[in-house]
Amino acid sequence: MSKAGKSVSIKVPTSKLASGADAWIANRGAEPATDRESGNVTNLKPVEAAPVEAAKEKMSRFTIDVPESLHRRVKMQCAARGQKMADMMRDLLEREFPAS
Repeated sequence: MSKAGKSVSIKVPTSKLASGADAWIANRGAEPATDRESGNVTNLKPVEAAPVEAAKEKMSRFTIDVPESLHRRVKMQCAARGQKMADMMRDLLEREFPAS
């Protein structure tokens, strides 16, 4: 027995929430916020967007093998400092090999 190919059409759902959310974001500074529990009204100041940084340099992957004990020490120190390992390693490499 052979099975014939079956065609299934998939409909993309439309959401009224998405357009409502977009409208809310666009007008978020237009009216004061109301606390739902207490009913207090708070006038909010519009938030400025973060400045756009200059064009970032393209990143390249750099993979090295290190002993587990060293990896564990680096990971523990980064966690204690609240820093990502990749960011710490980039800083370390920048200090060791500064741009000329």
